Formats: sequence, C-alpha cells, structure tokens
Amino acid sequence: MTYSTMEGMGMSETIMRVPDMSCGHCVATVQGALERVDGVESVQVSLETKVAQISHHGEIDTYALMGAVQAVGFTPELDA
Repeated sequence: MTYSTMEGMGMSETIMRVPDMSCGHCVATVQGALERVDGVESVQVSLETKVAQISHHGEIDTYALMGAVQAVGFTPELDA
C-alpha cells in the first residue's frame, strides 16, 4: 500500500494491491467495502492491475482500509 498527497487539493491517495480479485463481482465487492470506510472520498478498483486507488482528505487509517478488504474475503498487500 502506498500513500501520497495531491498538493493544492487537500486530497491524498492510498494505493492498495488486491491480487486475489478475479472477476467484476470481486471489484464491486472491494470497492463497496472501501467506500464505507470513514474518510474515503472515492475509490477506483482495477481488475486488470488488481489495484485499488483510494482518495481521501488528509491521513486515513490504513488498518481500517485493510480490515475492510479482509472483511469481505480478500487479501490486501502492502508495499515492501
């Protein structure tokens, strides 16, 4: 998972790999779980790259993001 700040917009972005997604339903499930986390503004999930891009204001609890994905049956990956 990576975290970056979009200067001038007050927005930040967290990138999370979810390698065990295999279909459109998986994408929708992961996206819905992440959208329900407090502080999340928007989520884009790609089946092709198996990456979720989470936009939020300022810092966010990355453990909450990981927990949301794990709660719906997927394994998020942190960057080494």
